[in-house]
Amino acid sequence: MISVSRNLICLDIGSQNIHIIQGKYNKGSIVVRDAIECPIEEGVFLDGRIEDFSSLRQSIRRILTINRIKGRNAVITTQSTSVITRDILLPIAERKQLDNMVKYEIEQYLPIVASEYVVEYSVQGETIEDGVSKYKVQVAAMPKNMVGNLANLIRECGLKPVALDLHSNAAAKLFSNSVSINGELFNTEKTHALIDLGHHSITIHILHMEKLVFSRIINLGAREIDNELALDFNLSLEQAEKKKIQEANLNPDDFDEYMSDQCNDIIRSKVDIWLSEIQKIFQYYISRTTGNRINGIYLMGGASGLKGLSRYVEQALNMKTQTINGLDIVKPGKMVSEFNPRKYINALGGLIRHE
Repeated sequence: MISVSRNLICLDIGSQNIHIIQGKYNKGSIVVRDAIECPIEEGVFLDGRIEDFSSLRQSIRRILTINRIKGRNAVITTQSTSVITRDILLPIAERKQLDNMVKYEIEQYLPIVASEYVVEYSVQGETIEDGVSKYKVQVAAMPKNMVGNLANLIRECGLKPVALDLHSNAAAKLFSNSVSINGELFNTEKTHALIDLGHHSITIHILHMEKLVFSRIINLGAREIDNELALDFNLSLEQAEKKKIQEANLNPDDFDEYMSDQCNDIIRSKVDIWLSEIQKIFQYYISRTTGNRINGIYLMGGASGLKGLSRYVEQALNMKTQTINGLDIVKPGKMVSEFNPRKYINALGGLIRHE
Protein backbone atom coordinates (compact mmCIF):
# COMPACT_ATOMS: atom_id res chain seq x y z
CA MET A 1 0.00 0.00 0.00
CA ILE A 2 1.18 3.54 -0.67
CA SER A 3 0.22 6.74 1.11
CA VAL A 4 -1.90 9.10 -0.94
CA SER A 5 -0.87 12.75 -0.81
CA ARG A 6 -3.75 15.04 -1.69
CA ASN A 7 -5.81 17.76 -0.10
CA LEU A 8 -8.81 16.37 1.79
CA ILE A 9 -11.59 17.63 4.01
CA CYS A 10 -12.24 15.31 6.94
CA LEU A 11 -15.45 15.66 8.92
CA ASP A 12 -15.67 14.07 12.35
CA ILE A 13 -19.37 14.32 13.22
CA GLY A 14 -20.24 13.85 16.88
CA SER A 15 -23.41 14.16 18.91
CA GLN A 16 -22.50 17.67 20.12
CA ASN A 17 -19.90 19.06 17.70
CA ILE A 18 -18.53 18.69 14.21
CA HIS A 19 -14.75 18.83 13.90
CA ILE A 20 -13.45 19.56 10.43
CA ILE A 21 -9.86 19.40 9.25
CA GLN A 22 -8.77 20.43 5.77
CA GLY A 23 -5.26 19.31 5.01
CA LYS A 24 -2.88 16.83 3.50
CA TYR A 25 -0.91 13.83 4.69
CA ASN A 26 2.50 13.67 3.03
CA LYS A 27 5.69 11.79 3.90
CA GLY A 28 4.76 11.19 7.52
CA SER A 29 3.46 14.70 8.25
CA ILE A 30 -0.02 16.21 8.29
CA VAL A 31 -0.27 19.78 7.04
CA VAL A 32 -3.41 21.39 8.49
CA ARG A 33 -4.83 24.19 6.37
CA ASP A 34 -8.06 24.64 8.36
CA ALA A 35 -9.33 23.34 11.69
CA ILE A 36 -12.92 24.07 12.68
CA GLU A 37 -15.07 23.09 15.65
CA CYS A 38 -18.78 23.84 15.38
CA PRO A 39 -21.66 22.82 17.68
CA ILE A 40 -24.74 21.06 16.32
CA GLU A 41 -28.17 20.82 17.90
CA GLU A 42 -28.89 18.07 20.40
CA GLY A 43 -30.40 14.97 18.79
CA VAL A 44 -29.34 15.75 15.21
CA PHE A 45 -26.67 12.99 15.11
CA LEU A 46 -26.64 10.09 17.53
CA ASP A 47 -24.51 6.94 17.62
CA GLY A 48 -23.55 7.26 13.96
CA ARG A 49 -27.13 7.83 12.82
CA ILE A 50 -28.40 10.98 11.15
CA GLU A 51 -31.61 11.82 13.02
CA ASP A 52 -32.26 15.18 11.30
CA PHE A 53 -30.76 15.13 7.82
CA SER A 54 -31.88 18.63 6.85
CA SER A 55 -30.52 20.29 9.99
CA LEU A 56 -27.17 18.51 9.74
CA ARG A 57 -26.80 19.34 6.05
CA GLN A 58 -27.54 23.01 6.72
CA SER A 59 -25.03 23.10 9.57
CA ILE A 60 -22.23 21.62 7.46
CA ARG A 61 -22.95 23.81 4.44
CA ARG A 62 -22.94 26.87 6.68
CA ILE A 63 -19.61 25.86 8.25
CA LEU A 64 -18.02 25.32 4.83
CA THR A 65 -19.31 28.66 3.53
CA ILE A 66 -18.40 30.76 6.56
CA ASN A 67 -14.90 29.31 6.71
CA ARG A 68 -14.43 29.49 2.93
CA ILE A 69 -13.55 25.83 2.58
CA LYS A 70 -12.95 25.33 -1.14
CA GLY A 71 -11.90 21.68 -1.32
CA ARG A 72 -14.23 18.96 -2.59
CA ASN A 73 -12.79 15.55 -1.68
CA ALA A 74 -14.19 14.57 1.69
CA VAL A 75 -13.80 11.83 4.28
CA ILE A 76 -16.16 11.19 7.19
CA THR A 77 -15.00 9.59 10.43
CA THR A 78 -17.59 8.20 12.80
CA GLN A 79 -18.31 5.53 15.35
CA SER A 80 -21.44 3.60 16.25
CA THR A 81 -22.54 0.71 18.40
CA SER A 82 -24.22 -0.55 15.20
CA VAL A 83 -20.77 -1.25 13.73
CA ILE A 84 -19.76 -4.86 14.28
CA THR A 85 -16.06 -5.57 14.69
CA ARG A 86 -14.42 -8.96 15.09
CA ASP A 87 -10.95 -10.48 15.01
CA ILE A 88 -10.91 -13.78 13.12
CA LEU A 89 -8.33 -16.28 11.85
CA LEU A 90 -8.46 -17.32 8.20
CA PRO A 91 -6.34 -19.55 5.98
CA ILE A 92 -3.71 -17.69 3.99
CA ALA A 93 -5.27 -16.98 0.60
CA GLU A 94 -5.52 -14.52 -2.29
CA ARG A 95 -7.58 -11.35 -1.89
CA LYS A 96 -10.66 -12.62 -3.77
CA GLN A 97 -10.78 -15.79 -1.71
CA LEU A 98 -10.37 -13.76 1.47
CA ASP A 99 -13.30 -11.54 0.46
CA ASN A 100 -15.57 -14.58 0.26
CA MET A 101 -14.25 -16.15 3.44
CA VAL A 102 -14.70 -12.95 5.45
CA LYS A 103 -18.34 -12.59 4.39
CA TYR A 104 -19.01 -16.24 5.16
CA GLU A 105 -17.29 -16.09 8.54
CA ILE A 106 -18.99 -12.87 9.67
CA GLU A 107 -22.38 -14.46 8.99
CA GLN A 108 -21.38 -17.55 10.98
CA TYR A 109 -20.13 -15.46 13.90
CA LEU A 110 -23.08 -13.09 14.02
CA PRO A 111 -26.81 -13.07 13.26
CA ILE A 112 -26.50 -10.73 10.28
CA VAL A 113 -27.00 -10.93 6.56
CA ALA A 114 -23.73 -9.78 5.00
CA SER A 115 -25.55 -8.27 2.00
CA GLU A 116 -27.16 -5.73 4.36
CA TYR A 117 -23.79 -4.51 5.61
CA VAL A 118 -20.72 -2.88 4.15
CA VAL A 119 -17.96 -5.24 5.23
CA GLU A 120 -14.31 -4.15 5.31
CA TYR A 121 -11.32 -5.99 6.68
CA SER A 122 -7.57 -5.74 7.10
CA VAL A 123 -4.92 -8.40 7.56
CA GLN A 124 -3.08 -7.64 10.79
CA GLY A 125 -0.42 -10.32 10.54
CA GLU A 126 0.10 -14.07 10.64
CA THR A 127 -0.06 -16.65 13.39
CA ILE A 128 0.21 -20.42 13.79
CA GLU A 129 -2.89 -22.44 14.77
CA ASP A 130 -2.60 -26.22 15.09
CA GLY A 131 0.61 -26.09 13.11
CA VAL A 132 -1.01 -24.17 10.23
CA SER A 133 -0.14 -20.59 9.23
CA LYS A 134 -3.18 -18.31 9.26
CA TYR A 135 -3.97 -14.65 8.77
CA LYS A 136 -5.12 -12.55 11.72
CA VAL A 137 -7.93 -10.49 10.22
CA GLN A 138 -9.83 -7.51 11.66
CA VAL A 139 -13.34 -7.21 10.27
CA ALA A 140 -15.73 -4.26 10.51
CA ALA A 141 -19.32 -4.30 9.25
CA MET A 142 -21.55 -1.21 9.09
CA PRO A 143 -25.23 -1.21 8.05
CA LYS A 144 -25.57 -0.18 4.40
CA ASN A 145 -28.30 2.35 5.17
CA MET A 146 -25.98 4.14 7.61
CA VAL A 147 -23.19 4.25 5.01
CA GLY A 148 -25.62 5.44 2.33
CA ASN A 149 -27.02 8.25 4.50
CA LEU A 150 -23.55 9.55 5.32
CA ALA A 151 -22.49 9.43 1.66
CA ASN A 152 -25.65 11.30 0.63
CA LEU A 153 -25.01 13.91 3.30
CA ILE A 154 -21.55 14.59 1.88
CA ARG A 155 -22.91 14.89 -1.68
CA GLU A 156 -25.70 17.25 -0.64
CA CYS A 157 -23.12 19.46 1.04
CA GLY A 158 -21.46 19.90 -2.35
CA LEU A 159 -18.59 17.55 -1.57
CA LYS A 160 -17.31 14.34 -3.14
CA PRO A 161 -17.22 11.35 -0.73
CA VAL A 162 -13.81 9.67 -0.86
CA ALA A 163 -14.00 7.40 2.18
CA LEU A 164 -15.84 6.55 5.37
CA ASP A 165 -13.50 5.82 8.27
CA LEU A 166 -14.12 4.45 11.75
CA HIS A 167 -12.64 6.32 14.71
CA SER A 168 -10.72 3.20 15.73
CA ASN A 169 -9.07 2.90 12.32
CA ALA A 170 -8.36 6.64 12.06
CA ALA A 171 -6.66 6.70 15.47
CA ALA A 172 -4.67 3.55 14.71
CA LYS A 173 -3.34 5.04 11.47
CA LEU A 174 -2.30 8.25 13.19
CA PHE A 175 -0.33 6.47 15.92
CA SER A 176 1.20 3.80 13.71
CA ASN A 177 3.51 6.55 12.43
CA SER A 178 6.72 7.62 14.09
CA VAL A 179 5.12 10.29 16.26
CA SER A 180 5.99 12.25 19.38
CA ILE A 181 3.15 13.06 21.77
CA ASN A 182 3.70 16.08 24.01
CA GLY A 183 7.37 15.98 23.00
CA GLU A 184 7.86 12.32 23.94
CA LEU A 185 8.31 9.58 21.33
CA PHE A 186 5.30 7.23 21.19
CA ASN A 187 6.69 3.76 21.92
CA THR A 188 4.89 1.40 19.53
CA GLU A 189 6.43 -1.66 21.19
CA LYS A 190 4.43 -0.99 24.33
CA THR A 191 0.65 -1.25 24.70
CA HIS A 192 -1.29 1.98 25.07
CA ALA A 193 -4.94 2.83 25.58
CA LEU A 194 -6.29 5.83 23.73
CA ILE A 195 -9.40 7.05 25.56
CA ASP A 196 -11.69 9.37 23.58
CA LEU A 197 -13.88 11.26 26.06
CA GLY A 198 -16.91 12.46 24.13
CA HIS A 199 -20.24 14.05 24.98
CA HIS A 200 -22.40 10.93 24.68
CA SER A 201 -19.81 8.16 24.76
CA ILE A 202 -16.31 7.12 25.73
CA THR A 203 -14.32 5.09 23.25
CA ILE A 204 -11.30 3.01 24.19
CA HIS A 205 -8.75 1.95 21.56
CA ILE A 206 -5.88 -0.29 22.58
CA LEU A 207 -2.79 -0.21 20.34
CA HIS A 208 0.14 -2.61 20.33
CA MET A 209 3.01 -2.91 17.84
CA GLU A 210 1.47 -0.26 15.55
CA LYS A 211 -1.80 -2.23 15.39
CA LEU A 212 -5.27 -1.71 16.82
CA VAL A 213 -5.80 -4.81 18.96
CA PHE A 214 -8.99 -3.91 20.83
CA SER A 215 -11.74 -1.27 20.78
CA ARG A 216 -14.85 -0.69 22.88
CA ILE A 217 -17.53 2.00 23.31
CA ILE A 218 -18.97 2.96 26.72
CA ASN A 219 -22.35 4.70 26.65
CA LEU A 220 -21.34 7.38 29.13
CA GLY A 221 -19.97 10.84 28.50
CA ALA A 222 -19.62 14.47 29.52
CA ARG A 223 -23.37 15.04 29.16
CA GLU A 224 -23.92 13.30 32.54
CA ILE A 225 -21.73 15.93 34.22
CA ASP A 226 -23.55 18.78 32.45
CA ASN A 227 -26.97 17.37 33.38
CA GLU A 228 -26.05 17.00 37.06
CA LEU A 229 -24.51 20.48 37.28
CA ALA A 230 -27.56 21.98 35.56
CA LEU A 231 -29.89 20.36 38.12
CA ASP A 232 -27.84 21.19 41.20
CA PHE A 233 -27.07 24.80 40.28
CA ASN A 234 -30.31 25.56 38.39
CA LEU A 235 -28.47 26.28 35.13
CA SER A 236 -29.11 25.69 31.45
CA LEU A 237 -27.05 22.91 29.89
CA GLU A 238 -24.93 25.54 28.12
CA GLN A 239 -24.26 27.35 31.41
CA ALA A 240 -23.50 24.05 33.15
CA GLU A 241 -20.96 23.10 30.49
CA LYS A 242 -19.27 26.50 30.83
CA LYS A 243 -19.15 26.13 34.62
CA LYS A 244 -17.62 22.67 34.26
CA ILE A 245 -14.89 23.92 31.95
CA GLN A 246 -14.10 27.02 33.99
CA GLU A 247 -14.21 25.56 37.51
CA ALA A 248 -13.08 21.95 37.15
CA ASN A 249 -9.90 21.00 38.98
CA LEU A 250 -9.55 17.26 39.42
CA ASN A 251 -5.86 17.29 40.30
CA PRO A 252 -5.67 15.18 43.48
CA ASP A 253 -2.59 17.13 44.56
CA ASP A 254 -4.83 20.21 44.90
CA PHE A 255 -7.68 18.40 46.68
CA ASP A 256 -8.52 19.46 50.21
CA GLU A 257 -10.87 16.96 51.86
CA TYR A 258 -11.81 19.52 54.50
CA MET A 259 -13.12 22.07 52.00
CA SER A 260 -16.29 21.15 50.16
CA ASP A 261 -16.52 22.11 46.50
CA GLN A 262 -19.92 21.08 45.19
CA CYS A 263 -19.03 21.56 41.53
CA ASN A 264 -15.89 19.43 41.65
CA ASP A 265 -17.57 16.86 43.90
CA ILE A 266 -20.15 16.33 41.16
CA ILE A 267 -17.52 16.12 38.44
CA ARG A 268 -15.43 13.64 40.45
CA SER A 269 -18.45 11.44 41.15
CA LYS A 270 -19.23 11.14 37.43
CA VAL A 271 -15.59 10.62 36.44
CA ASP A 272 -15.39 7.84 39.04
CA ILE A 273 -18.21 6.05 37.22
CA TRP A 274 -16.29 6.42 33.94
CA LEU A 275 -13.18 5.00 35.55
CA SER A 276 -15.07 2.03 36.96
CA GLU A 277 -16.29 1.11 33.47
CA ILE A 278 -12.87 1.76 31.90
CA GLN A 279 -11.25 -0.48 34.49
CA LYS A 280 -13.67 -3.30 33.65
CA ILE A 281 -12.72 -3.06 29.97
CA PHE A 282 -9.02 -3.01 30.80
CA GLN A 283 -9.44 -6.10 32.98
CA TYR A 284 -11.32 -7.88 30.21
CA TYR A 285 -8.62 -7.09 27.65
CA ILE A 286 -5.83 -8.21 29.97
CA SER A 287 -7.64 -11.48 30.76
CA ARG A 288 -8.15 -12.41 27.09
CA THR A 289 -4.60 -13.56 26.40
CA THR A 290 -1.65 -14.39 28.64
CA GLY A 291 0.85 -11.55 28.53
CA ASN A 292 -1.68 -8.81 27.71
CA ARG A 293 -0.99 -5.61 29.59
CA ILE A 294 -1.50 -1.87 29.25
CA ASN A 295 1.55 0.33 29.76
CA GLY A 296 0.00 3.79 29.52
CA ILE A 297 -3.03 5.91 28.72
CA TYR A 298 -3.54 8.86 26.39
CA LEU A 299 -6.66 11.02 26.80
CA MET A 300 -8.31 12.82 23.89
CA GLY A 301 -11.70 14.24 22.93
CA GLY A 302 -13.75 17.14 24.22
CA ALA A 303 -13.79 16.24 27.92
CA SER A 304 -10.07 15.42 28.05
CA GLY A 305 -9.26 19.11 28.60
CA LEU A 306 -10.72 19.21 32.13
CA LYS A 307 -8.06 20.57 34.45
CA GLY A 308 -6.24 17.89 36.40
CA LEU A 309 -8.06 15.00 34.71
CA SER A 310 -4.96 13.16 33.52
CA ARG A 311 -3.43 13.24 37.01
CA TYR A 312 -6.74 12.04 38.50
CA VAL A 313 -6.94 9.13 36.06
CA GLU A 314 -3.28 8.28 36.62
CA GLN A 315 -3.75 8.03 40.36
CA ALA A 316 -7.05 6.12 40.14
CA LEU A 317 -5.83 3.51 37.63
CA ASN A 318 -2.18 3.50 38.73
CA MET A 319 -1.04 3.95 35.15
CA LYS A 320 0.92 6.71 33.43
CA THR A 321 -1.65 9.02 31.84
CA GLN A 322 -1.29 12.01 29.54
CA THR A 323 -3.71 14.28 27.75
CA ILE A 324 -2.71 14.68 24.11
CA ASN A 325 -1.77 18.34 23.65
CA GLY A 326 0.85 18.10 20.91
CA LEU A 327 1.73 15.85 17.98
CA ASP A 328 4.99 16.56 16.20
CA ILE A 329 3.74 15.19 12.84
CA VAL A 330 0.97 17.82 12.71
CA LYS A 331 2.04 21.01 10.98
CA PRO A 332 -0.53 23.83 11.35
CA GLY A 333 -0.68 26.19 8.39
CA LYS A 334 -0.66 29.98 8.43
CA MET A 335 -4.45 30.16 8.82
CA VAL A 336 -4.46 27.92 11.92
CA SER A 337 -3.48 29.45 15.25
CA GLU A 338 -3.09 27.80 18.66
CA PHE A 339 -4.05 24.38 17.29
CA ASN A 340 -4.51 21.66 19.92
CA PRO A 341 -4.96 18.20 18.36
CA ARG A 342 -6.78 16.52 21.24
CA LYS A 343 -10.25 17.27 19.81
CA TYR A 344 -9.21 16.50 16.23
CA ILE A 345 -7.52 13.08 16.55
CA ASN A 346 -10.18 11.24 14.52
CA ALA A 347 -10.23 13.88 11.77
CA LEU A 348 -6.43 13.95 11.57
CA GLY A 349 -6.29 10.18 11.23
CA GLY A 350 -8.98 10.33 8.55
CA LEU A 351 -6.64 12.40 6.37
CA ILE A 352 -4.27 9.45 6.14
CA ARG A 353 -5.37 7.44 3.10
CA HIS A 354 -3.70 4.41 1.56
CA GLU A 355 -4.11 2.79 -1.84
